[in-house]
Amino acid sequence: MKQIYTSLVLFFICSSVMAQVRNMVIGTVVDPQNKPLELVNVKILETNQYAITDKNGLFRINGSETNNILTLEFSYIGYQKLSLPVTVKAGETNLGNIRLEVLDLSLENIEINAKRNYSGSTNSSLIITRDLIEQTPALSVNDLLNQIPNRKIQPPSLQNVQNINLRAAYAPTTDGKGAFELNNAFGIAIVMDGNTISNNANMQSFNAGRTGGVGSAFVKSGSYGIRGTGNDKTGYTGDYTFGGTDLRQIPADNIESIEVIPGVAPAKYGDLTDGAIIIERQAGKSPAYVRMQLRDNATSYSFSKGFEISPRYGAVNVGINYVNSFEDNRDKLKAYRRINTNAMWTNSFSNTRQLKNTFSIDYGRNLDGIKFDPDDEKSTRTKFDSWNFSVANRSNYRFNNGFLKNIGLNLRYAEGHQVSYKEELVNDAYVLYSTATTTGIHEGYYDSGIYTAKSLIDGRPINAAANLDFTGGFATGSLVHNLSFGTSFSYSANKGLGQTIDPNEPRGTTRVANTSLGTKSSERYYDFRLALAQKDLGFYIEDLFTATLLGKPLNVRAGMRTDIQNGYTSFSPRTNINYEVNKNLRFGVAYGLSYKSPGLAQRFPGPTFFEIPLLNAYNGKVNESTYLVYVERYEPTSVGLKPSKSESIELSAQLKINKFSLSLTAFNKKSRDGISTVQNLQSIFLPSYTATLNAGAKPTINQTGTKAYAINYSTFKNDLLSDNQGFEAILNTPEISEIKTSFNISGGLFKTKSRSVHNLLSSEIPNTITTDPNYAYIGVYEPKNTRAYFSNGRITSLTHVPKLSLVVSFIAEFQLLDKVINTESSRIPLGYYTSTNQYIAITNFDRNNSSYGHLYKTPEQQAEANLPRIFSNYHMSIAKEIKKRFKFAFNVYNVFNYQPYYVTPAGTYNYPNSSPTFGAELSIKL
Repeated sequence: MKQIYTSLVLFFICSSVMAQVRNMVIGTVVDPQNKPLELVNVKILETNQYAITDKNGLFRINGSETNNILTLEFSYIGYQKLSLPVTVKAGETNLGNIRLEVLDLSLENIEINAKRNYSGSTNSSLIITRDLIEQTPALSVNDLLNQIPNRKIQPPSLQNVQNINLRAAYAPTTDGKGAFELNNAFGIAIVMDGNTISNNANMQSFNAGRTGGVGSAFVKSGSYGIRGTGNDKTGYTGDYTFGGTDLRQIPADNIESIEVIPGVAPAKYGDLTDGAIIIERQAGKSPAYVRMQLRDNATSYSFSKGFEISPRYGAVNVGINYVNSFEDNRDKLKAYRRINTNAMWTNSFSNTRQLKNTFSIDYGRNLDGIKFDPDDEKSTRTKFDSWNFSVANRSNYRFNNGFLKNIGLNLRYAEGHQVSYKEELVNDAYVLYSTATTTGIHEGYYDSGIYTAKSLIDGRPINAAANLDFTGGFATGSLVHNLSFGTSFSYSANKGLGQTIDPNEPRGTTRVANTSLGTKSSERYYDFRLALAQKDLGFYIEDLFTATLLGKPLNVRAGMRTDIQNGYTSFSPRTNINYEVNKNLRFGVAYGLSYKSPGLAQRFPGPTFFEIPLLNAYNGKVNESTYLVYVERYEPTSVGLKPSKSESIELSAQLKINKFSLSLTAFNKKSRDGISTVQNLQSIFLPSYTATLNAGAKPTINQTGTKAYAINYSTFKNDLLSDNQGFEAILNTPEISEIKTSFNISGGLFKTKSRSVHNLLSSEIPNTITTDPNYAYIGVYEPKNTRAYFSNGRITSLTHVPKLSLVVSFIAEFQLLDKVINTESSRIPLGYYTSTNQYIAITNFDRNNSSYGHLYKTPEQQAEANLPRIFSNYHMSIAKEIKKRFKFAFNVYNVFNYQPYYVTPAGTYNYPNSSPTFGAELSIKL
């Protein structure tokens, strides 16, 4: 191995000094008054080379091989980003003066809608530019992602965890904690400034093996809110374990651009299955901006400023953002507050500025919780507080000759502290509990039933990552290859106190009632520091070139990625190809495999305990009473837990006719080995006891026989499969000059078939004790098999009057289809377990059978849904700029307060549109 590394180093050194003709691209970047702009970022997209302009606005960058077509991207805070295709000539290619326009509403060609960009990373790239971000009052990055086609627009709010799903139509859940939803969100990589914001170290949940599944493993509040108004809430959790990063944590103020890749991502990006969201933040010299946003239930304040230290020491950009929001201003029980600060130092070194370095520090703190509700007899309080700190450094060294064009090194270290806490009053006669941690029969304890039950999960996730990237170029005949390759390493650990459980003060859902002797799961203290750190390693190589087919350009991005995750090695071929028939017609095809490593919470959920009370001989005096309990300890293992996998193929087309632009994308994505919990039912025979109470002494205990008990625990398995098909469409029209208005039409259709590998279990406890020995207590059903359809479309009118620096946008949104169907066979049990845990198979199901007929599941019980008709919603926004320094933006979600409803088959009322929410933002450029 040492010899291999030595050979690679020598190869890179020799390649960098190879004698080749230096083909340079030079130019001068100026402002609208033709004054040179210093510290402008210049990037070649194909080779990932960077340059920065000097005090005269001049830049120099190696143009690689002759006749190679490169795309230069110029970015400078406060100015409109410019992409410029350049054909490299032999020797020196002088672009002359390149003018950047000040980004304001007086520009003729600002981008207000997200668009497909074939010059981006993939055929499916959706680009959200700073033009659009400037016009969108947003509380977090999630509000900006409303631009994604076939996504229902969400009202701006910070009162719920914001995960995102891409290209899927899973059966909806009320809290977004369904296993398929979580897997999709977990498989989306959030990449900021070249570094992935990982959620692998998040262990902020109870033991999912004890709770019966990932959806019920979180600290959750009780009901809260104004009673009788229809706005009272049935529960809330601020935890996002097993899913994606909570997008509420990322403010939108200093974001330069967002690239959404719902399809096949470049080979550079690993540890993902369902796409990537690439976020680039502003860095460098800029005016000071003060932004104030007022919404009906939230206020936001931010400040940012970029200043040059000196020509030698570069520029520093600093920013701070504060948000204070409530669920309901009339009843401020549920609140969410967030503060984010960041500083980025950018500089270039050497006489030719070949080395560019960006160092950043970020700190954020979230205060999320539900206060004491005077109407709550349990005096429940819940909070989900956290802070996070990260330090990152991104270096790029540009070679001016040789095979190597650029070397990039990205380093990031992040640490946080998460606290999930709930307390509530308990008022019982007494409680039974045990502190035993070993399997066997133990004597338990009695204690007062009047106490404050507390749930506390303390996590300290730590994530570190290093990415080493190389780009090079060479020619084979007339074909110019832009090669990129590199390696990545990530480290995830959690140093938190863990699940800090006090057994003698059990929370309400885990305590053994004093009148029941049924099986009950219980909790023990679990130290997260016992979980072994996660270490993932990846390698990739990718070639980007343009060939000629039938005299037309064929653009190819083809690569291979290898990852070692949780002991499994995977190979991921990925390719994005598009063919330009002419300037107005382009077709594309993409194919790729990708893998997502399981997280620490899935690999190390901790031991599972079950308590089976065998005897409760209690006479009101602890010293004269005996409680016998059987404790079962189960140690789950992650052996055999594979990374989840997805295989995607997509077809795309882009057509331009008379300034109309239409983009179509069709996809087929197969997701396999999704991670979820699987129920395991075990039988155990334990002694039966009777007791004779004795005054002044312990009871006399006699064993009378044995009894069968069922222990039902859950373990993490690769249990989920889904097939996703669909299409997305975006149509942009030219501006109607008479009314200064253009239109954007977008939408799509998704179909998802969700399945599981293992059979499903369902408990059916009767209301009264039955004498039937064959009565069904636990039904066994075939694996999950659900089909879901979703379609949403919107028409956006955009009126832009540059002379008035005015933009008015109106959106008509239409929910076209939302349907969930289960197979008929999934409603019929395959068999069942009796009260003695005896399994009885069902060959010919009879709904009228008194022993098991109640196991039949109706479509309503399976949460089937079908939108009875098309529902519409309407939104509006206005942005006005005054003297290029003051900008006012106002937006309204559900501007007409249109709140239709329909009655579901289960008899509940469903309201497709949320109530109106409005906000105004004032931005001042100092």
